[in-house]
Amino acid sequence: MYKVEINFSGQSRVILFRGSGCRKTMFDGWYDHLDRAEAGEDIRSIRVWGTARNKTDIVLEWPPVRTVTRSNATGRCG
Repeated sequence: MYKVEINFSGQSRVILFRGSGCRKTMFDGWYDHLDRAEAGEDIRSIRVWGTARNKTDIVLEWPPVRTVTRSNATGRCG
């Protein structure tokens, strides 16, 4: 099962893919889902989750989430 969440100008739209071949269907129709943006709408973020057995992973996230590394961490709170 795959779940796609696309944020169009602050409004989330969720698309669910289930069953045999759902991964292929999701990737084949990727641009069709992005084309659903109406005139003037901005695509702010995209998240795709994939579920296998009892584990859920984020397969794709755009824009990418910045991770804190030692070089850019200050070590201070607040």
